Amino acid sequence: MTGIDKWPGFLGRPTSIFPLVIFRMAFGALLCFSQLRFIYNGWVEACFTDPGFHFTYQFFPWVRPFDTTVMYFLVAFSALFALMMAVGLYYRLATAAFFILFTYLELVEKAWYLNHYYLVSLLAFLLIWLPAHRKYSLDAARSDALRADTVPAWTILLLQAQLALVYFFGGLAKLKADWLWEAQPLRIWLHARADLPLLGGILDHEFTAFLFSWGGMLFDLGIPFLLFHRKTRLWAYLLVVVFHTITGLLFPIGMFPWIMTGCTLIFFTEQEWQNIPAYIRPRLPSTPTLTENHRIAPATASFLLVYLLLQLSLPLRHFLYTDHILWSENGFRFSWHVMVMEKSGFTEFTVVDHENGKKFVVYPSAYLTPIQERQMSFQPDMIWQFAHFLGEQYAGEDTSNVSVYVRNKVSLNGRTSGTLLDPEADLMAIPSMNAVYDAVLAPEEGPPPPR
Repeated sequence: MTGIDKWPGFLGRPTSIFPLVIFRMAFGALLCFSQLRFIYNGWVEACFTDPGFHFTYQFFPWVRPFDTTVMYFLVAFSALFALMMAVGLYYRLATAAFFILFTYLELVEKAWYLNHYYLVSLLAFLLIWLPAHRKYSLDAARSDALRADTVPAWTILLLQAQLALVYFFGGLAKLKADWLWEAQPLRIWLHARADLPLLGGILDHEFTAFLFSWGGMLFDLGIPFLLFHRKTRLWAYLLVVVFHTITGLLFPIGMFPWIMTGCTLIFFTEQEWQNIPAYIRPRLPSTPTLTENHRIAPATASFLLVYLLLQLSLPLRHFLYTDHILWSENGFRFSWHVMVMEKSGFTEFTVVDHENGKKFVVYPSAYLTPIQERQMSFQPDMIWQFAHFLGEQYAGEDTSNVSVYVRNKVSLNGRTSGTLLDPEADLMAIPSMNAVYDAVLAPEEGPPPPR
């Protein structure tokens, strides 16, 4: 036997396909709704075609948007492919197409980065390789040979592990002084909701901010273990529903709460679904009991190992880069730092033409959309990108005689604003996005965020 003898036997153990099917349906339906919502809210223009300049991701500077009509078609097709994924119609093709389209849309504009966009790309990529369409799908209805009642346990454990890592690293990111001892930024956000009828006074109370801060940290760190344990799973999921409903209603964080609520259903076994009263669940035929394990091919085993190592290392890489991740944001993206900071900033650029000695003061609002300007104002790599854009605007292809400097102030979690980037640093002389972090000044010592 190849592969299986090198891995713990439980990874190849046959288990009901039903949790995988539920995940496919929930994930596809939620993402179909999400993409239609994106169109309805007018975000196609705001994100893709209104900006005259786009902040691109490192290694992906070649990703560019098409015109407005094409971008509308691409978002609409991503919604269609998500629906096809949900119902299991040409599942592999639809899932691969959705992954490619959604990831492309995500890469077009860095200012719109959200943790759940990254998570959606990861989950869609995993689903390409998982046999989630082999039951309760249109594909299975058309092909008797495709149908299967069981899948190897690793296909479900992989998705469970991915979701568990999001929660756990989200909790780990909250083990910071601002979150635990100052209840920031929740104090700021809850104060902004003080005008709500009935609940406003409670939300504005200092105790509530600390309750939410400590409760959120304990929830994120503990919920994966409670979901994995059969005896606590149902209560844990009810806690998931309550937690994400509250956060989704109180804070403008998009689809993240609903995606996590729907996808967390992957933790329930078919037997647990069978225990739900028949009038509120679909009819579930019994799954044949099989004793022979599925084989795990060496290529599959290698993929699982590499993927999980990446998911374990990427959220921790910032420890190698900086002691102040919330200030510098070096290693912040793709590390599941969810809802842990409130930042605002101001930037003003000075372009110096050394050939004639002229100086030009540039305000970003002349080139950027409001969300681009807001996000750029406190993120060093985006400041660097915009500075190089300005240099090229003023000097063309030969930027050797142009310098660009930035004057900026940034406030983190309610503190007094401090200088983020060295105002004496010529951003045109900084060769790469990574090198700009060397120009980040240490956060200024000062009083804690105001109570």
